[in-house]
Amino acid sequence: MRPGLRPGPTAETQPFALDTSPDSGLPATPTERPSAWWPGLLGLSALLALIAAWRLLPVLVDGAVGGAQRAALWQGLAAGAGCLAALALAVAWQWRRQRQAGQALRDTAHHLRRGAWESAVDILRRPARRQMPSAFADLAEQVEGVMGESDRRWRARAELSSDWFWETDEYGRLSSMSADAPIIKPAGRALGDVLGRRHDQLDFLQAPEGGWDAFHARMGRRETFRHVEVQVAGMAGRAHGWVALSGRPRWRRDGHFGGYEGVGSDVTEPKQAYQRLKDSEQRHAVMAGLSSDWYWSTDAQHRCPAPDAEQLRRFGSLAHRCTGQTLWEAYPDAISAPQWQSHREDLDARRPFRALEFPMRRDDGRIVWISLAGAPRHDEDGHFVGYHGVGRDISLRKAAESMLVKHNQELQHAVASRTRELQLANHDLDDFARHLAHELRTPIGEVQGLANLLTLKLGERLGTDDRQLLDLQRRAATTMLGTLEALLDLARSSTEGIERHEVDVSALTQRVIGELPPIERVAPVQWQVQPGLVAWASASQLRIVLHNLLGNAAKFTRHTERPWVRVDGGRDAAGLLTLAVEDNGAGFDEDLAERLFKPFQRLHRQDEYHGTGLGLTIVQRIVQRHGGRISATGRPGRGARFEFTLSQRHR
Repeated sequence: MRPGLRPGPTAETQPFALDTSPDSGLPATPTERPSAWWPGLLGLSALLALIAAWRLLPVLVDGAVGGAQRAALWQGLAAGAGCLAALALAVAWQWRRQRQAGQALRDTAHHLRRGAWESAVDILRRPARRQMPSAFADLAEQVEGVMGESDRRWRARAELSSDWFWETDEYGRLSSMSADAPIIKPAGRALGDVLGRRHDQLDFLQAPEGGWDAFHARMGRRETFRHVEVQVAGMAGRAHGWVALSGRPRWRRDGHFGGYEGVGSDVTEPKQAYQRLKDSEQRHAVMAGLSSDWYWSTDAQHRCPAPDAEQLRRFGSLAHRCTGQTLWEAYPDAISAPQWQSHREDLDARRPFRALEFPMRRDDGRIVWISLAGAPRHDEDGHFVGYHGVGRDISLRKAAESMLVKHNQELQHAVASRTRELQLANHDLDDFARHLAHELRTPIGEVQGLANLLTLKLGERLGTDDRQLLDLQRRAATTMLGTLEALLDLARSSTEGIERHEVDVSALTQRVIGELPPIERVAPVQWQVQPGLVAWASASQLRIVLHNLLGNAAKFTRHTERPWVRVDGGRDAAGLLTLAVEDNGAGFDEDLAERLFKPFQRLHRQDEYHGTGLGLTIVQRIVQRHGGRISATGRPGRGARFEFTLSQRHR
């Protein structure tokens, strides 16, 4: 926008010529109001002239000056003097009017030369111009109409265009610039930081191609220049940007050089796009030179042309074998006939294809595997002219695949052999455990039976000490049988197969609670089981887990006044089912929690809470075989909480 133009609704909305007639509904401007001074003065002068003539003519005709004639003479002279005074006032008013009109025209011309056409219109419409001719009002309306329309178009172009305007003085210093230029206000700079300096004095502008000297030399020769690209540091929210400057010399009315005027535009995005394209082409050229792929093409009959230098370098004389032939003619035995037929159907249908792999035998007997991918190509008129694509030597990949297959076979054989050995070892271990249990149950049962027989036979003859010894013998035998069964359960938990299906954990928990043996306790347990718990697990082994955890919870709450045991669960973020058994019993020290899952490790005295020391070890083995984990938390005298996870069903 040119300096001096003042924005306002008049410049954009005022029509070319206004209709100020009474029928238009618009008020008349002050310049069109008729003045009452001029006809009044003329009428008064005429009246005074008539009075002077009426009073002076009789005196002049008679020639005698008497008393009556003398009075008439004075009256006529007074009327004549008044007439002359009125005429003088009218002449003075008309002279002043013309002088004001001249000054108004000079002021209007001055503002128009500066480009301030709105100020010029205001001068013509000032209340002081009421005595001017009505032509000034017409002139004001015409100027406002023409200049307002021109200014509206200029404003629209300046505001809607991405370019901005700039001017310099005769010394190349910037004298005017649009404040909304991306290098000024959007970049956080003030217009005063730029005006009064040459382009090379702005530290955020880098020299264009050729340098500032060449740029100023062109301006010194008064040459018009276009699209001079300059890099800008800090531009419209970006760290760096590019602008393009175009300009032409500006001449004054007297013919002297007044500086340069021009426009600037933001070319950052096109510049960056060009740089990205250039970098991409460079990367493509480097990749093409270093890649193991090569380009190939065929004619409309799918015949191979003469090999190029790259193909000769890769395959030697083997590259000539396909010249003038199709691939299935040159290498009929490379792949099976159905595979060649499928490939030919793709070509006849003009379909792209990928990974056509086949071997070729070189002159030295070495097998070379290649993989081809291609797509149809057409000329400018859209006619099919053949196929083209890329080829790749996959000999190393095929060798690696062959070696991998061989290693996999060897690994599978080793795994199968090791699995058989482990199965035999587990089978032998299971047989040994069963045989050992059978062999131990008999003498332990005999010990229990002997103690019971002695109690029955001797009866009242047994002393108190003897009865205590027999009771101790029976309890020891019972403990040994419990430990033996626990050892068998531990062995089965590691070797027994897992057959999973959906298990109603809530229902299974209720059944296990009903199967728990009765024990002496302070108060009955309040069982709280969350309904709807379903797990994907082995029902028999999950029963063992719940039996041990619920049995421990019942055992360690027998001294609690208001005991309760809660069983709940839910899914964690990974989709694993988490089950928890919590009680308010004796609890334990969390620092010793790791000892809970080790065989024969106890955190409480044996005579206080009887057990085998293997229950939690069995629970941990079963949970781990189900792909889960178990943890325990607690506080002495405040209860314990055991949480374990079970893997989800694989669908």
